[in-house]
Amino acid sequence: MASSDLLKISFEFSPKLGIRELPQLDANHQSNISGLYVVGDLADAPIIKVALNQGYEVAEKVAKQLSSTHDPNILDVAIIGAGPAGIGAALALKEAGARFVVFEKGQPFQTIQNFPKAKHIFSEPREMIQKGNFWFEDASKEDLVSRWGKSLEERSLPIQQPLEVVGMEKKSGLFHIKLMSEEAGETLQKARFVILAIGRRAAVRKLNAPGEDLEKVAYTLRDPEDYRGKKLLVAGGGDSAVEAAISCAQAGAEVTICYRGHEFSRAKAENRQQIEAMIQQGQIQAIFESSPVEVHETSVILASHGEHTEIPNDQVLVFFGTKLPRAFLRKLGIRMAGEMDFFRAAWIASFALLTYLVYVLKTKNSFFPFGEGQVLGFVPELLKVDLGFRTVDASFWGTCLYGTLILIFGIKAWRKYPSPVQKRRYVSLIVAQWVFLFGIPELLAPFIIERPWKLYALTVPWPLSIWSLIDAPSWANGDRLTALLWIGAGCFSAFVVIPLIVRKHGQRFCSYFCGCGGLAETLGDLWRHLAPRGKTAYQAEWFGRAILILAIPVTLLILNDAWKFFASDALYNTKAFAQHWYGLMVDFWLASVIGVALYPYLGNRVWCRFFCPLRAYMEILSRKFSRIAIHANKKCIGCGECTRFCQMGIDVQSFAQRATSFDNGNSSCIHCGICVQVCPMDVLSLGEREKKPSEAGFMAPYYPGK
Repeated sequence: MASSDLLKISFEFSPKLGIRELPQLDANHQSNISGLYVVGDLADAPIIKVALNQGYEVAEKVAKQLSSTHDPNILDVAIIGAGPAGIGAALALKEAGARFVVFEKGQPFQTIQNFPKAKHIFSEPREMIQKGNFWFEDASKEDLVSRWGKSLEERSLPIQQPLEVVGMEKKSGLFHIKLMSEEAGETLQKARFVILAIGRRAAVRKLNAPGEDLEKVAYTLRDPEDYRGKKLLVAGGGDSAVEAAISCAQAGAEVTICYRGHEFSRAKAENRQQIEAMIQQGQIQAIFESSPVEVHETSVILASHGEHTEIPNDQVLVFFGTKLPRAFLRKLGIRMAGEMDFFRAAWIASFALLTYLVYVLKTKNSFFPFGEGQVLGFVPELLKVDLGFRTVDASFWGTCLYGTLILIFGIKAWRKYPSPVQKRRYVSLIVAQWVFLFGIPELLAPFIIERPWKLYALTVPWPLSIWSLIDAPSWANGDRLTALLWIGAGCFSAFVVIPLIVRKHGQRFCSYFCGCGGLAETLGDLWRHLAPRGKTAYQAEWFGRAILILAIPVTLLILNDAWKFFASDALYNTKAFAQHWYGLMVDFWLASVIGVALYPYLGNRVWCRFFCPLRAYMEILSRKFSRIAIHANKKCIGCGECTRFCQMGIDVQSFAQRATSFDNGNSSCIHCGICVQVCPMDVLSLGEREKKPSEAGFMAPYYPGK
């Protein structure tokens, strides 16, 4: 690969992107290598119809870039892979009259042909129009493959098989593709463009145990009848494993299924119910919290809780899922989304530095480099401007910048997500910022009240702002009525309005109105898929509850200082210490700098999810009496899009596959509804909470793996 196309410097680290790792692609599905496009399952299109259309649409765009060439040895486009996406691309290029070839390692539609015998395939999504005039209706595997095979012959698509791509590099604007076949050995093909459509299912996860290469071990199920009368071990706990165990047991096999989990939590509801019934009836034996560690000709060794058990066995079927063909992609020079290289590290560091500088000015801190006598110490004075009705400073301009970012990126997100619900949500965020968090307190209120910033007490409630319950100046000046009115307004906002919102809308305040959430949902939408996942991340959410607990004594200490309930130097000194460090660590570093600076690295909800005391407060309320939930039907196909786009790191797919609703009794959901939007099968829907409130502890974090 030419140096201009491939950055060799890499830290060999990539944050987890939900449950699907993806190549780094632009809006047109072009990779980091100019002219190399990625489509299909490898490019976030795991559904057959979606993959067909995606391949077709990308190829249409590529065809528009073609110009006439007279060298018959150079292809316009090389398509690698003859799955649904590759064939979709071929159909578009055929119509465009391009010179192209499809290179296939095995046979067309290899993955579908490896499906179990008589498996029924659905042409979802129903409302999606199939492009390329290529027949696709609900059918059995055999019928579908037969029809598609005939269609390929009728259209005379140039497919060369079996031919494996073993290497590729770009020289002088052309791709030099190394091909390997048993008959011809290694050959070379040049092409101007490449469309990679290899999918990811061919790279199965192996046992990684002695004996895995024995003929008795298989990773696909062709025909359950092949196992009639045999002792079969099925390893895995997803839908593929469960369906294989069920079908083979029904065909007459003596089936044992082993799974490292304690239940089939990843399987669809109907599959889970069916296998559990067959286990109870003795038709299938299940060994949970176990895994194969050694395979012999006549037995398998299972490890469970540190002990090994040998069970007699004739055949083994392994369903540990598939993995990204990382070695192949790296060999081609394709960079992964989220992969840490020098430029990405520099970008993250620059974004963090810029965030720090903006918030130092906005919060009027005298930190480097804007403090008195420091290199940019003159900047705060430059930002002071007399507008006639008031003098503004860096705080005002920082709020202007904040609102501008929400407006620009809010419009972008409004266009990105087509559903009416999302359009209303982004309008709500933009209006909330410009009217309630900027227009009224910064432009209108200065004409009416002496301290216009006090209006933030109504829109930034306690404990997000501990000052929402405090009005020390009025109390100290003897204006007790004004002080009580502001304190009453703050209490009403925090202890009446917020609970009412939570009762009806759960934690939608975070995704519809909150200023922090406004920036996260607009500018931060670019990185929502980077949310940390897993048990450690879920447990880290407890930090927000800790800050909520901390906010209570800090608030009381400040109130005592203002109201003089207890005249104690120790309390006053404690108050000064607590107020300083709470403001510095929580309000400045966590809520402002760190919460935004980590957008490009840990997603857009670092502050909201892990540290915000208001969200922690709302989650506690929501667990007990919220009426809102996200429901799942039984159509989940396990594509993982819902989980990948969840900014709160929730394993949405685990709920969807089990057709189980989730709310704040069993998740940290803020009800933004993006999982509903991105689901290609209309599995999820936002609705009323049906189940009883969670039995989870009042302050306990929730982890779906429990």
